[in-house]
Amino acid sequence: MDLLDKLQEILNSTEVDITTSTVRLVVSFILGAIVGTERQNRRQAAGLRTFSLICLGSTAAMLISIWVPQIYPDFLNGDPGRIAAQVLTGIGFLGAGAIIQSHGSIHGLTTAACIWVVAVIGLAVGAGMYVPAIITTVLTVSVLISLERLERRMFLDGVNKILTITCATSEPDLKQMRETLESLNVYILTTSYAHNYTDNTSVLTYKVNVKAKSSYKQLFAAIHSKGYVTAIKIQA
Repeated sequence: MDLLDKLQEILNSTEVDITTSTVRLVVSFILGAIVGTERQNRRQAAGLRTFSLICLGSTAAMLISIWVPQIYPDFLNGDPGRIAAQVLTGIGFLGAGAIIQSHGSIHGLTTAACIWVVAVIGLAVGAGMYVPAIITTVLTVSVLISLERLERRMFLDGVNKILTITCATSEPDLKQMRETLESLNVYILTTSYAHNYTDNTSVLTYKVNVKAKSSYKQLFAAIHSKGYVTAIKIQA
């Protein structure tokens, strides 16, 4: 019981010392690693190491924020939230770095959101809010795993195909092409663009999810109506 009482005392302590700092940093590392493992399993650029470091850094920033006015009580500008508040501002640069924009298609938004959430989890642990931090971690992983499956069932109930569109121009209207496909219940998963410098043509290759009720004839007609499309191919 003495050990449990001691642990509870450490967890409930509002004073930042070596013991409480160590416990909070360890908890922060574990929670960051949990989210990072999920991202790592999905082969994302930001994985286990990145999320662990973000969570640890946020916790350390919060500990410093609390420690400064604690050690210097006469320090008039000793706002415990000042240093920690800058974490959320600075973490935006990391989130922006995780977002990739390529030919009208954006990737990495979920990872960027995870980076922001993990930073908040780290701040919560640093402030001694263990329960909210753990709950947020559990809900974050649940969103990444469970809601993705639900999302796929709701919106991607068709079959995945490779759609190749050959264009007689090197500057096809990608935005208009995306709008055309989505209007016909064709959901774009990935986009690839190739430019032939010899004859100044281009090839658009989409990995798409096609609804079971979609008509290929109607789809081809809508794409061909753009005027610069010379060939269309769809395959599994």
